[in-house]
Amino acid sequence: MIEKLAMKTAVFFSDNDIIDSDDIEAYAFGLEIMFSTLINFAVVIIIAALTGEIPAFTFFTAAFISLRLNAGGFHAKTHKGCVVILIAALFVYAAAFKLLPGTAKNISAVVFLIISTFTTFMFAPVEHQNNPLSNKSRLKLRKRAIIIQLIWLSLCVLLFFLRPDFAFYIASGVSLSAVSMIAEKIRMLLVNND
Repeated sequence: MIEKLAMKTAVFFSDNDIIDSDDIEAYAFGLEIMFSTLINFAVVIIIAALTGEIPAFTFFTAAFISLRLNAGGFHAKTHKGCVVILIAALFVYAAAFKLLPGTAKNISAVVFLIISTFTTFMFAPVEHQNNPLSNKSRLKLRKRAIIIQLIWLSLCVLLFFLRPDFAFYIASGVSLSAVSMIAEKIRMLLVNND
């Protein structure tokens, strides 16, 4: 569906002399990524509003996206699959935000931070087979991912004393990024063993 909409939009642009007809496929790909991103953001906003957890999802999403963009990780095969995985993850974390008592959140946050920091140092960036990285890009992304992880870690340490619930939200976001890295590493091992 997203692919068709992106292609129709690119063709419309070409038909109206906004872009060159030779560039339709490139624009369609860019539009596909843009539409997919907009849908994912809409899903986050809707779930945050429905659960009444807007601050939680704001910090969670900021931590997840900032690390995920630089550390890489799992990619679903389809846009629909991506949205379904995102919705499932968001509902799991929304349930945790709402249902876990304070002590369990604090313990979980510490565990999440340890796992995400270890994972980031061990694996980042996890590249996708369709988007291989040059050595220069790999080193640049690795450095950024580690710096971002350390910034979130430092902020969480501070927030444990001021607003432990916010530390949990951030730790949850970076942990989802770590899960994504681990999932992609496992997928790559399974593909390479076939």
